Amino acid sequence: MGKNGCRAKTLWRNKMTNIPEDPNDVLEMAIANEMEGRRILLNGRDASLTPLGKSTFEFLADEELKHIELIKEFAKTLEGVGEWDNDKMKSISFAEAGARIKSIFERFASQFESVSQSDDERLETYQVAMDMEKRGYDFYSEAAEKASDERAKALFNFLAGEEEKHYTMIQDTYAFLKHPDSILAMEERWMQI
Repeated sequence: MGKNGCRAKTLWRNKMTNIPEDPNDVLEMAIANEMEGRRILLNGRDASLTPLGKSTFEFLADEELKHIELIKEFAKTLEGVGEWDNDKMKSISFAEAGARIKSIFERFASQFESVSQSDDERLETYQVAMDMEKRGYDFYSEAAEKASDERAKALFNFLAGEEEKHYTMIQDTYAFLKHPDSILAMEERWMQI
């Protein structure tokens, strides 16, 4: 993802070399990564000084739980327990996610007109969370490339897309906290994606 929120996957992604060949090992790593991501997001929620930040981090932490459950369900299908249904991979579009974030921003906008969020340590929480989402994107993208099972490939591509959306949501929340008047530019970008 580019600095301005542009989706430039080839520039954003760094090759990882530690993706195991065994799909079960990849799923174990994925669950561990999602759990760590949830921990980071909950820490972000707790460190946030604003209701907007708290709401965004809480929403994304809950999304990580959904990912964990999805990965566990997929692992069962690899063990031969149950059938995998691609419809389980439901996601909201960038435009829908943008509309959700916009409504959250609008709900809290009046609180930010005179607030200067210059506490660098607090804002650093957003950078840590964005870095975590970027690593998740990289992990799932490479796992999808290495997957020989088409179902696994679809799951990993789906999860990579989710991480990309989460990155953008955190990035936009950070930008809004620093510059509350930036909501119009964000809205335009979300609708074009």
